Amino acid sequence: MRHKIKGIVVREQPKGETSKLLTVLATGLGVITVNAKGVRKISSPYLKSAQQFAFSDMLLYEKNGFYTLTEAALIADFYSIREDIKNYSLACYLCEAATCFTVPGEEAGSILRLLLNSLYAIEKGISPRAVIKAGFELRLCAECGYMPETDSCVNCGDPLEGKPILFDALHGVASCRSCQTADSVNMLLSPSVGKAIAHITESELSRFISFRIGEDEQLQLGKAAERFMLACAERGFKTLSFYKHCEELP
Repeated sequence: MRHKIKGIVVREQPKGETSKLLTVLATGLGVITVNAKGVRKISSPYLKSAQQFAFSDMLLYEKNGFYTLTEAALIADFYSIREDIKNYSLACYLCEAATCFTVPGEEAGSILRLLLNSLYAIEKGISPRAVIKAGFELRLCAECGYMPETDSCVNCGDPLEGKPILFDALHGVASCRSCQTADSVNMLLSPSVGKAIAHITESELSRFISFRIGEDEQLQLGKAAERFMLACAERGFKTLSFYKHCEELP
């Protein structure tokens, strides 16, 4: 059986002397492993399409659940991301997170578009890395059915628009200051951060990071998004630790 797909290489590993095993996030197929024969040769016509972050039209041959690359036409390679270790580490983390939330064999179009938009934002420096990271984490959860509820208090039901909120990152709900308890471990977020969360999760996918907030709010947003995403994933990510290490570099 042959499959014509659009896919992005989220991971690559060598196989033998000249081949690779590619982890590909693909339209219609979710996350799959693809055997790319001979792509480590300089003469290979599919050399660029078999690199990490490469987005291509691909023709795959499937037999007994195993995929082999037979043709590829590069659409974008995001190669300049590799030239900055902080950008590279963030891109690796986004790829691993996208893989974690994608169900094999199911349509992954929205997650693929989210990842592509985020890599483009990293490459072009459209927003600070902290905003891209937080935006990706929150929108990824929302696309997979984990929508944070920050528009009204989970306890009393009062609307929270324009007010500071207490965000429960474990459950993705918010409460007002009046409902705060002595043993509360919720995060206090400013009104602008609450507004940013709503924009990230509800706007058009092409505009999910089209907003501006100050550095202090970026820190609040980043902590809230990361804790919520990790709670939804129910696991950690080695690439997240790698990214945090790289961000500490001068």
